[in-house]
Order: sequence, then structure tokens, then C-alpha cells
Amino acid sequence: MTEAHTPAEIVAFLAQHAAPVMAADALIRDATGRILLVDPSYKQGWDLPGGMVDDEEPLEGLARELREELQIHDARIGRLLAVDSLPKDVYGRSLVASIYAVHIPQAPSAESLLLQHDEIRAAEYVPEAEALQRLPELLRRRVAAALEAERGAHTAHLREGAPVPVDRRDHYTMLPAPMVSATALITDQQGRVLVLEHPYHHGDGTTYRLPGGMVLAHESPRQGAAREIAEELGLTDVSVGRLLAVDSAPARIHGRALALHVFTVGPLTPQQVAGLRFPDGEIVAAHWLAPAGAISRLPERVGHRVRHGLQALATGSVAHLESGIPHPGSPVGIPADRRAELERAGALTRADYRAVRPKTYAGVTVLFTDTRGHVLVVQPTYHDDGRWLMPGGAIDSDAGESPREAAQREVSEELGLQVPIGPLLATDWFRAASGLAEVNHVYDGGTLDDQALKAIRLPRRELSQWRLSDPEDLHLLLLDRLVPRVHACLAVRAAGGGAIELVNGRSVVPAAW
Repeated sequence: MTEAHTPAEIVAFLAQHAAPVMAADALIRDATGRILLVDPSYKQGWDLPGGMVDDEEPLEGLARELREELQIHDARIGRLLAVDSLPKDVYGRSLVASIYAVHIPQAPSAESLLLQHDEIRAAEYVPEAEALQRLPELLRRRVAAALEAERGAHTAHLREGAPVPVDRRDHYTMLPAPMVSATALITDQQGRVLVLEHPYHHGDGTTYRLPGGMVLAHESPRQGAAREIAEELGLTDVSVGRLLAVDSAPARIHGRALALHVFTVGPLTPQQVAGLRFPDGEIVAAHWLAPAGAISRLPERVGHRVRHGLQALATGSVAHLESGIPHPGSPVGIPADRRAELERAGALTRADYRAVRPKTYAGVTVLFTDTRGHVLVVQPTYHDDGRWLMPGGAIDSDAGESPREAAQREVSEELGLQVPIGPLLATDWFRAASGLAEVNHVYDGGTLDDQALKAIRLPRRELSQWRLSDPEDLHLLLLDRLVPRVHACLAVRAAGGGAIELVNGRSVVPAAW
């Protein structure tokens, strides 16, 4: 038929057209995962439930066979696991045989099944390995391919029970793989966490979730997170930030293993918060909760992701989780007492040991004064509170930089000055609330005369202005934790003594000056 035809003509053509016969079988499991087999009276060997499809759709034919053979009326026919084609020289007619995953809300025991005795002698649930042993060779290959497909995301395409050769790209798309999902840990400028409320339960008795969802086949996890927050919240002008945590769940929970990525988003501005909307209709409400409230409101494993994700955000690290629990080698989430216990027991590999050890931020500060003894301070563009800082910054230890070299570089970058860096005045150990400790090396930059002060050139993207402050007024300008550090270093310089040890800006030994 090469030209356009009327529906009546097409019907007449199809009625006379030769077609292969079709069979549809069911892969049914009980609560323990065993497979239901039947022993048909009309042929040798065990078989799957199912049979030949009449002039009907395959799903209708399979449902009819389950009712007739086993009196199963509440079967939910799921996805197609395998399609096998046999040439007509096998049975005299070309045959297309399909296997579907079939789910029964409360799978009946084999003894309680009402068998169609003129066709079925017996029915029995057996483990996978035994089921494959009982089946005839051709059916065994077909069922083995269906079981492999059940563990993956593809449908097995077979010819006489053997995989049909496919293109290389198709081969990779059909490989068994875990599900991948992406979650957004969205915060606002007050440090609150966004928790979404759905109109339906998720199987764990709660309707609360973090934004996010399944990653599509063509997406990276980060792209999937961006799409989900756009669909769920209408957020299209917010970038998805860095990875905070990777979690995994075994196949027993969802039928397939799950790999979940947690990304940071925000902090959202008040305008962005006010603009939240629910375009896809899946969200009932959005709740901004303090971290502790969010953790208690969410399912336990999701609460773990929030807790350790926030720890990773604060410490610049990534949490490695398994079902929400930190892996023994996770850089984030292992309590100090548990880490010490693992170390004493020798239970950590060298790589895990380096990962779980607490990290320290290393920085430098350079103390400059003018000829009157006033202290040079700078105002950063990246602080919203108007507070000032001392010249300095982080040590690029990954580039092999020493503290003194970092001080020289920071003075050049921040002030545009090429001056010698004087002696070390102090090391200050600061215990941050985030858990990330900071050690700061304070160097003497010396006294700047009027000519040197006029030569100062600031990087405008980083620093907006500089000024000289009387030491007694530093508390009006600097962050509170920096003030005692500067006063201690001024005292060391005046006394001409060696460097001192500070903790949170205060000396840990009696002053010698």
C-alpha cells in the first residue's frame, strides 16, 4: 500500500495481512523476591505465567491469562522487560514473546492460587537461580535478559534469547545504572533553609522535602538541579552552586540504587524569596526554617543530608554519605570522638585518615602604622556590615607558598606596595563556630611615611578604601575578634620581643613585655 487509503481499506488490508503470533509472560515476585513459576500440562518444563495473545493488546492478553490461569484479578502490569523474536523455523510461525514486570499488591502464596487445572499442574515461588535452572534453554536466556533489564533501565531486545547487536551509543544508554537525583540546599540571607511541602506522601509518612528531583539522561546532576528549581519554584535567575554532599541508597529501597547530589543555592535575596512561585502545581507551600527546625521536619535521611551539607558549606568541603550516614572517610560529618576511635583502632586507610582529619584555614596579616602610631586598615567590598580589616589574606599553600611569601604577595596585591616584610609578631589560633579553625600569621610591615602612604593603590573590586586609625578606636572599625589581636601585636612590636602565641586574639602565656 503506497498511496493514501481510507480507514475501511486499511482495515481490510490488515485483516488479510500475515502477522507473527505473540506471547506475553509475567515476571511476578513475592515479598521475599522469589519468582513465580508455573508447570503447564501441555508442554514439558516450567514456565512463567502468561500465554498467547489473541486479537487484543498485549497488556490485555497478559491480564486475561493471569485471570484464567491463576485467578489473579488485581495484577498491576508494569514495564516491558524483554522482547524476544523467533523465526518461523522454530515453531512454524514467527513469534514475538514479551516479558513484563507484574506487581500484585499482596502477592498470594503459591498454595492459595486457584489453578486452571486443564492447563496448569502446579505453581511455585523459587529463588532466581533455581528459576533459571528449571526453565527450558530458550526461555532461560529470555528470562535471564529480563532479570538483567529489571535491575537496569532498559528493555532487552532479543532474537532467539540472545541480545540483538546494537550501536555503540545504544549499548551505553542501556547499561544498568543507578538512578541519579539532585537536591538543592537553598538558604536565605538569614541562614534559614527552604523546605517544600507536597500534597502527597512519599512512602515515609511525610510530605516535606527539599527542592530537587530525578536527573534526566541528557543532564548533569547540576543541570538537573537547575531545571528542578525552575520547574518547582520558578527560580530561573539563581545559579546552582558547588557540590555539598553525595549520598547513596541501596536498591532495596527503590528497586534500583540511587545516587543523590546535594548542591548549594543562594543565599537568596529578599526579592528572590518574595518571587517564589509553584508553576508545576506539585508544591503546597514553602517553609523557611532554621537549620534545626528543617532537620526535625524532614525525613531522617534527608535531615542528615541537610546537617552534613551545611557543615560542608561552612567548612569548604564535601560530605560523602551512604543512606544519609557519613562514610568513615568522609571529610565532613565524622564526630571528633568517633574519628579518634577509628584512628586508635587503625581502622582508617591512609587516604581516609587524611580526609577525616580536621582542616585549618591558614592566613596572614600585616601590621602597618604611620609615623604617629596609627594603624592602617582597609575596607573590603565583599562585606555588607561596613566593618574594616587589616591588610592580608589566605596563604596559597597549594602553590607551595609560605606564610611570609603570602604576606609579601598580599601587600603587593592589596596596597600596591613593594616593601620588605618585617619579623613575625604573632600566630593567632581562632576557633570558628563552623568548626573550621583558622591560624593567622601576623607580620610587622613597619612604619609607612607620607610618601609610602601616597603610593598605596587599592584593587577596587576587592577594597573600597583605606584609612589610619588610632589604636583606641579600632573597636569601632574592625571585627570584634581582630581587635585584641592587633593590640597584642602592637605591644610585641613596642617591647621588641619575639613572636607570641595567641588564641582568639589573646596570649596563652603571661606577657613578657
